[in-house]
Amino acid sequence: MLTGEVRSLDILDDGQLQRLDYDGLLRFHRGDATWGAAVAFRALQRAGRHFSHPTLWERRELTVTSAHPGPGVRDAVEYVTGCVSRGRYYLTQPEQAGQCHNGMQFAWWISKRLKTVSVQLREGFVPEDFFILVDRIDTSMERASDRGQFEHMKAQLTDQVWREPLDTLFRVTDTMQPTGATVLACTN
Repeated sequence: MLTGEVRSLDILDDGQLQRLDYDGLLRFHRGDATWGAAVAFRALQRAGRHFSHPTLWERRELTVTSAHPGPGVRDAVEYVTGCVSRGRYYLTQPEQAGQCHNGMQFAWWISKRLKTVSVQLREGFVPEDFFILVDRIDTSMERASDRGQFEHMKAQLTDQVWREPLDTLFRVTDTMQPTGATVLACTN
């Protein structure tokens, strides 16, 4: 499609190898939040690289906290990790569940047993105009061209997230749970 970038990842599910691909995620998602699905899938690919040494990461050991409340992100997390259905998916702003907004971040905290890593999309990857449009759509400030412009921007970002290597897209650091993690609500 765009480059030779791998569009799949491997994970264990109760010890059984699962090879999951982006096309499967899109079939699972069945929505129009494909930009959120793509960026979260890529973030999980990056987390998988980090956690899969010396052995492949295991779904049942994972917990995911997301600073992005969108449905595409949520579906990517569920498709890859099963954390949503297992009650191990949290939002940093649970009151914003399902609603993209200017204050959201493209950041995730993935925990495997006692180890937590932060996976953050490179600063500046998403242009400020994206966030301006997010906040303007579905308000009295919305302009006639906003939806088309927003969809075009999301398509460009999706293409771009597949063009770049994971190591330049995301910063991964060993960390603690995000601030406020003890008060997060599970989004079942």
